[in-house]
Amino acid sequence: MAWEELQGAAPPTLLRGRPLADAEEVLVLTYTCDLSFFEDVCLREAQAVRARTTILYDADQLTQGPRRSDYLALPVVCKAGGAFHPKLVVIASETDGVVAIGSGNATPSGWHHNAEVWAVLRGSGPTVPQLFHDLAAWLRRLPAAVWMENLGRECLDRVAELLTSRPADQTPGQPVLVTTSARPIIEQLPVPKTPTTSLAVAAPFFDPQAEALGRLVDRFGPAKLQLLLTRDVQCDPDAVAQVVKRARTSVVATPQSSRYHHAKVVEWTTDSRSWALTGSANCSKAALIKTMATGGNCELGLLTGTPDPLISAVPAHEVDLAQPAGLHVRKPAEGVSSRCALRVLGVRVGAESVEATVLTDGHRVPAWLTVEGLRLDHKRSDGQLHLYIGVPPPGWSIASDGRATTHVETDTGAQIRDVVVTDVPAALSRIDHPSPLEHASLPLVIADQAHLAALFEALAHLASVRPDRIVASPGVDRRRQVESRITATVGPALLRFALGMDGRSTLVPPDDEIFDGSDDENDASRPTPQGETGTAGAVPPARPETVTTVLDALTGGQRTRLRREIQELVNASEEWPLPAKLAVSRLALTLVAGGLWVDAADWSDLLYWVALQLWMTDQEESLDDEHAALATIGLVALRTGIDRRTEPDSDLVAQFEELRQAYAEWTDWRAAVPEETVRRYAAGLSGHTFGVLFGQTNFVTELDWILRRSALHDAVDRLDGARLDGSVVHVARGRTTRQAVIAALDALRDFPDVQVVSDDEPAVHGWWNGRRLLLVTRTGAGWRAEIWSHLMTGIAAYSRGTPLRPPNRRWTPSGPDVAFASTGL
Repeated sequence: MAWEELQGAAPPTLLRGRPLADAEEVLVLTYTCDLSFFEDVCLREAQAVRARTTILYDADQLTQGPRRSDYLALPVVCKAGGAFHPKLVVIASETDGVVAIGSGNATPSGWHHNAEVWAVLRGSGPTVPQLFHDLAAWLRRLPAAVWMENLGRECLDRVAELLTSRPADQTPGQPVLVTTSARPIIEQLPVPKTPTTSLAVAAPFFDPQAEALGRLVDRFGPAKLQLLLTRDVQCDPDAVAQVVKRARTSVVATPQSSRYHHAKVVEWTTDSRSWALTGSANCSKAALIKTMATGGNCELGLLTGTPDPLISAVPAHEVDLAQPAGLHVRKPAEGVSSRCALRVLGVRVGAESVEATVLTDGHRVPAWLTVEGLRLDHKRSDGQLHLYIGVPPPGWSIASDGRATTHVETDTGAQIRDVVVTDVPAALSRIDHPSPLEHASLPLVIADQAHLAALFEALAHLASVRPDRIVASPGVDRRRQVESRITATVGPALLRFALGMDGRSTLVPPDDEIFDGSDDENDASRPTPQGETGTAGAVPPARPETVTTVLDALTGGQRTRLRREIQELVNASEEWPLPAKLAVSRLALTLVAGGLWVDAADWSDLLYWVALQLWMTDQEESLDDEHAALATIGLVALRTGIDRRTEPDSDLVAQFEELRQAYAEWTDWRAAVPEETVRRYAAGLSGHTFGVLFGQTNFVTELDWILRRSALHDAVDRLDGARLDGSVVHVARGRTTRQAVIAALDALRDFPDVQVVSDDEPAVHGWWNGRRLLLVTRTGAGWRAEIWSHLMTGIAAYSRGTPLRPPNRRWTPSGPDVAFASTGL
């Protein structure tokens, strides 16, 4: 993507453009926050370039909680009572950086539906814009003005360090950073030395007395005042009208589009120059007149010289403030954070401990907290912030229902619900070789040869994670250690794939799903009207929905190539450790289920090697459930393939029998696997290859049934009208009872001297061992035994009616078993 296309782009377009191929940090500051949405449009893109990801948001403005715990989602509270209101995106490494300052919150509205303004600056050379250094200084000062956890302070320090790793460019005329940290923003707006010809203001929020607007008019004394008021503007029309009258001429307009205009812009011009303030600041006292120390908001803006006006470029029509019904005006109010007596900012799970940070209003401080039954004791305080720490026992975890939140209970029984959970080691690690699943669904990966090659490469890197070389630390959860090492190597998406988990974050949801719904700063719903695009970038091409649809679209040559590549991958993984083996095995099962191989003779051979390698792989106790679950499904799928073959393969049947006997000895290992783990791996495997009901199979019960049987059971099942009673095979009459018995003996040639009996009269019993045929036939009240030796060409022809030559021996035994015993074989 050309850099010019990103100027003014909303964060999703910026992130999708991946301006930094190897970013170290992605930092987002926002007021209203939808973490589920943030994960879809930001997290996967950031982790695809190995970046640590942090989002800071106003603690009172979380609209949707997280589904993932492998990034830092940190609520903050302004100490003096204002709102935490900046909108910032930083993508940074030591050699490159991108800073975006805008008006949109990290919600579907702010990053997609609304009309917003973003300014993007890049620093990729030996120097960086002065604004980078100014922003770094502001980030370092921020913890003194807001309550936040130490993780937030450390992140801001890391980002500031990257922004200042190169000297600042001192060239005049650069954009200037404005904040509310030391001086009111209005005092930082330069007053021209020559008369101001026009002042234009666009904002969705005005303070009740329109005092901020009045101060702007007084400061610049414009010859003309232009106001752009969005529909659903929050203001007092009478108060605004009084200010408008103070200008010599004025125009009040609203955009022709019904789209919600959430941008905040202040523009002023002279005959020769023009300036613009953009960013997060509304036209309110809390944003423009107050500082953070005096109860104002935490705001972030950009002051630039503008060659072209912004506000007048918006198609609009005039409105009458005396009759503003068409604007759907809302009651004005200063947006300030509410005050809670006790607030848990987050639960942070580390390698050896679990921590929680509590913000109180200065009153009673809990002595301890409990999280999922684990007690966390008070350790230290920093003003109104209090840290609690507990050491979890082995096996302790925070139960997940698809959301990365938990409940916290205090020593008095008070319960704080939906507290955000962070896996700190995973959030702070940089992924060595992120898989393409971080930013693309498995179908999309399979459809793109470059993505597929990257996936194979990531699987090879996953093979470098050898659990047997991870030294277990006392008191540290072994499972968490292994998962953290995998995440740091190839990313959380491939970890989840290997463990059978497919959260939405491993896929690429379509834009109409990602941007569904909207939340502005007052929680009002503003869907984009039909006919208005309002996209955050070009609409991407339609994505394949399933693995099956992708495979169906492949050409014959592409299918052949992919089959060869998967076979080579399975072969290469023979010596790989369990985590990589799980991922490879699941990929092979998924492609078989999707129909990559049409003939069961081909895919059953592949699944045999998958099942065998799962058996041969060294166990890792922390992954026993996944190991047993995938082996269970693999064996059931393999058995399905053997049954589907047109002609039985004696070698495969014998190999499966050995595998079956090996797995049968591990009853307890198989029985201990949770049903939910099996279900995770089975999801998506139903279809024309395994059958539409395959995913609904009770795999544990099915495998128990398979293992209780023998290869003879399977062979008899393939014979029409045959049944096994103990060790004796009963067959129905064919053209003759003798031919029926001979045909069954030929079909069961891999089971020498199995006894076959006809169910019809005259009764015939037969045995065949590849050289000698014994038939015992009832004749009246007795039996006639006949034996043929040295039938080296087999007996198939005799089952179709070819007459047998005279027997080598004929006699009259007392019964079939006596006859067989008398042969001495």
